[in-house]
Amino acid sequence: MTHPRIGMTTTRFARNVPGGDWYVRPNTYDEAVTAAGGLPVSIPAFVPEKLLDDYLDMIDGMLFIGGADLPPSFYGEAALPGSVVLDRHVAQNHLTLVKKVFARNIPVLGICLGMQEINVAFGGKLIQDLGERTPEHRKDGSAQYHWGTIEPGTRLAEIFGAGKIMLNSFHHQALDPRHLARGFRVSAWCGDVIEAIEFEGGIFRMGVQWHPERMPEDRHCDRLFSAFIEKCAKQGE
Repeated sequence: MTHPRIGMTTTRFARNVPGGDWYVRPNTYDEAVTAAGGLPVSIPAFVPEKLLDDYLDMIDGMLFIGGADLPPSFYGEAALPGSVVLDRHVAQNHLTLVKKVFARNIPVLGICLGMQEINVAFGGKLIQDLGERTPEHRKDGSAQYHWGTIEPGTRLAEIFGAGKIMLNSFHHQALDPRHLARGFRVSAWCGDVIEAIEFEGGIFRMGVQWHPERMPEDRHCDRLFSAFIEKCAKQGE
């Protein structure tokens, strides 16, 4: 297979116009997938559950994109004041899709919100706001850069090498290490903040908290997406 088909989530952009809302995502994800040799396949967030399997029948890998905060009610908590949450229908679509994808032998990559959705879908929880305890993570929406540490013996270490790695940060939430979903291990940290997870077993199933698609100058984009697309291509053979 020359170009493995990569399913990609979308989010809802409300438009108060006759044409209705848009179900979209930032173009950097599509550019990263295309540059690595994949063929992006959008899975609209309004698609009913009974049709999601039809989409999964025609893809070789699945990418869960970043976005707004997952509604805390999905992991049994009340939202903090000032929370800006993802549309509930979009969130439900994504979480359902996570479970359906993991029920198949399909490689998975989750980025930022995408990693958080993977954790919550399987019973994990999030830290709603990192606050002042982690000043190296973003607070105003702009990118910040900081060091992370990749654990040895992980799939992530096979891609970047174990040890220190420079990461970007666009997030104020993180996975709660006290409530990591069963079957996952942490593959990268920044202090006590989880920066990456991966699922046990031979299939490429990984989540990262940073945005590699926004770091082509550091070869993050090329290395991670190339590794992901390579596994998707082999899976589709």
